[in-house]
Amino acid sequence: MRLVLLCLPGSGRETPAASLADALAVPHVQFGDLMRAHLSQGTELGIRSAEFMNSGRLLPDEIITAVVRDHLRQAAPAGFLLDGHPRSVAQASALDELFHELGTPLDGALHLCPTEEEVKRRVRRQAAHRLCRSEPTHRYVPELDPPVVDGVCNVCGGGLYQREEDSENSVRGRFSSHEAMMETITQHYARQHLLVTVDAVGTTDEITRRAITALREHGR
Repeated sequence: MRLVLLCLPGSGRETPAASLADALAVPHVQFGDLMRAHLSQGTELGIRSAEFMNSGRLLPDEIITAVVRDHLRQAAPAGFLLDGHPRSVAQASALDELFHELGTPLDGALHLCPTEEEVKRRVRRQAAHRLCRSEPTHRYVPELDPPVVDGVCNVCGGGLYQREEDSENSVRGRFSSHEAMMETITQHYARQHLLVTVDAVGTTDEITRRAITALREHGR
């Protein structure tokens, strides 16, 4: 089975992608892992990507699609769960062309759709992130790893602060943008009768079971 996984960012450890891949007995292909491999190995795609990233520019769709194409051509998996891609209709269309080129049509697009309350919870959690002023690699998410003393780093005692991009207004704005983007992507796959939507509520196991049931009901 060849599937793309569509979900909003901010899921963190809750993303059931690995659990889903295991249940479906297919490889979990994560775009972020593919990109990091190119960067660490210093491939041509990695070098080109680093140039954009180091200058603060977004990666163009051409490079993003090339990274996915490189993996699928080499691995040629009979099935997979593609996670973290596509992130735009343009990327989805390029992915369609790639699957047509490889003669391996997509079987479905699994959309993990959070409720409005769940989105609000993710916004609040992201807005609660704090960084250490002395050592920015020391990050704190109160829900998962709270500081022992409020406002003080557990490791070095430095003061904690909130980045502007982690303010609730900034986080809410990003989520709204991602929701609008996701709407266009889901419509793209709905028109091809590939979309399978599942409520992304509950534990990882609960979402996984719900997704497997939905895929079966859609004949996937």
